[in-house]
Amino acid sequence: MPSTSLTPRDPFLTPSDFQQTCGFCGCVFRVEITWRTSYSYKASQDTQAYSCPECRRDCRIKTSTAPQVILISKRTDGRVDLYRPLN
Repeated sequence: MPSTSLTPRDPFLTPSDFQQTCGFCGCVFRVEITWRTSYSYKASQDTQAYSCPECRRDCRIKTSTAPQVILISKRTDGRVDLYRPLN
């Protein structure tokens, strides 16, 4: 999977990032995305999936590029299992 650069080559792309704590395992990670700043940016936005780097819990964000996830601190719940949604 190609990584998203925070130094965009396109003048209509703006880098952005935010920190998130996983509600399942407690790890902290940063999500880096690139936003389109042109007038038609909303037309090219799709829902992109990304996962917690420790337990693989799925998350989604509306953006035009795939997010890059970087682990900041490991999980705090003491478990080693992966996230399984309740059916």
